[in-house]
Amino acid sequence: MSNDTKHNKIEQARAALKEKHKKEREQLNARLKDIQAREKNKQRKIDTRQKIIAGALALNHRDKNPDDPFTKKLDALINEYVTKDNERALFDLPPLPANDQNKKRPD
Repeated sequence: MSNDTKHNKIEQARAALKEKHKKEREQLNARLKDIQAREKNKQRKIDTRQKIIAGALALNHRDKNPDDPFTKKLDALINEYVTKDNERALFDLPPLPANDQNKKRPD
């Protein structure tokens, strides 16, 4: 076997190995992306559940303790930060004047 033939076979083997590693890397990257997406989704569900529980607790306290300072602060915050008419209606609040709805509220 000539040196050129050996060299060509070695180069072909290298190219095949590089291609194999490239595919494996792409598969690992896809698996990692999938795992990260599932973890993000899991964290979002936990966050949502925490918000539901905390909100329910706050609203329950508000109903049972209408004169409490926490209730007064909660009502003030709801009135200030809930700006969409359909959301304000959930809290029996009147719609805001048109120019107040367009103001950007700080987060």
